[in-house]
Amino acid sequence: MSSYDIQEIIKAFYDTLFLLGVTSLFIVSVGLLLGFVLFFTEKGVVLKDTKFKKICHMVTGFIVDTARSIPFIILMILLIPVTIILVGTMIGAKAALPALIISAVPFYARVVYMALRDIPKGHIEALEAMGASRITIFKYLTKEALPGLVSGLTVTVVTLVGFITSAGAIGAGGLGDLAKRRAFSGQYDVVLVSIAIILVIVFSIQITGDYIAKKIDRR
Repeated sequence: MSSYDIQEIIKAFYDTLFLLGVTSLFIVSVGLLLGFVLFFTEKGVVLKDTKFKKICHMVTGFIVDTARSIPFIILMILLIPVTIILVGTMIGAKAALPALIISAVPFYARVVYMALRDIPKGHIEALEAMGASRITIFKYLTKEALPGLVSGLTVTVVTLVGFITSAGAIGAGGLGDLAKRRAFSGQYDVVLVSIAIILVIVFSIQITGDYIAKKIDRR
């Protein structure tokens, strides 16, 4: 490989990390929020059942399920006009952010919801019977669900790496884009190096996530 090839790989690597980092921030913040909203607005859970609570649960669930059901490539194409308005271009790493966020955040929101649902309702009822405040219940739920939340985040971020790689198919930058371009020109050495780096990223995320989940799991 030439020095130019190495520079291209380094740039693609940084683009991939940029997309991974920014999208992960949205996954953790917005995904957690949506997941807790889905759980707390479910019938018979913590909050008093009201019409507003039911509507909130239905609307949030509809948004989450609809967004995560649209194939990622199709979503990127559909969001091209919005992407141009938001970032000023449809090509490059920044152009992939809206589609990545809209695809990954709802996915993690469902993971958060399922992790919270795995907590026995009897524990919540016992806390309520003892007069625990909503904040205390929230802290308890977060602590009990934490191993599942970390494991779910690991799966989500690993899936996100696949989304980022797929985004390269329409010129969104990153290692996937570099591998695609060089494969068409027959430069398979660059392609293999790009794939190897993607594998290292995935294995690093998975191993780190599994390690943290085991450390904090006191069950």
